[in-house]
Amino acid sequence: MVQITTSTTLSEAAPAKDAEAWAGLKLLDLVDHVESVHHRYLATELPRALALIDAITDEHSQRHPELLHVQRLMHEIQADLRPHLVKEERVLFPMVRRLAAAKVAPSFHCGTLQNPISMMLSDHSRVSELLADLRAAANGYELPSDACTTYRACYELLVEIEADTHLHIHKENDVLFPAVVALEARLAL
Repeated sequence: MVQITTSTTLSEAAPAKDAEAWAGLKLLDLVDHVESVHHRYLATELPRALALIDAITDEHSQRHPELLHVQRLMHEIQADLRPHLVKEERVLFPMVRRLAAAKVAPSFHCGTLQNPISMMLSDHSRVSELLADLRAAANGYELPSDACTTYRACYELLVEIEADTHLHIHKENDVLFPAVVALEARLAL
């Protein structure tokens, strides 16, 4: 077996140079950053990961039946993430942009932005659980001795997707969403 090195902690998943690049961004710039970096990454890499996992499952699942579970989880992750990203891009982020441009708290169809944010937080928890299940199903992304180049590329990409998704969730949960809630509260005064 060959072990692929993975990031298991947020500090490892978020290199200091990346933190310097986004940590000081203003609210609108952070929204743009999340979309241009993380949403675009997932839009490109999730389909590629699914193609790779489908290929290795077709080729190797008789000897490695755990791939069937890995494949199912990847399809479930994509099924959860795609509508989530759309909700952020078409609903939440436009409201955040409207809030950031306002002098007083705007009225939203959802009431306070805490309502859609709470839905996003719930989605983030679900995806985090699925990523943990994926890592477990893939045995920590440990490659079997008979892993081909496609198998290796697939697991390396899954490691990257996991790290990027955790960093993406951190930026939203711990930086962006609290800033939105605080701004909305200040404008409501």
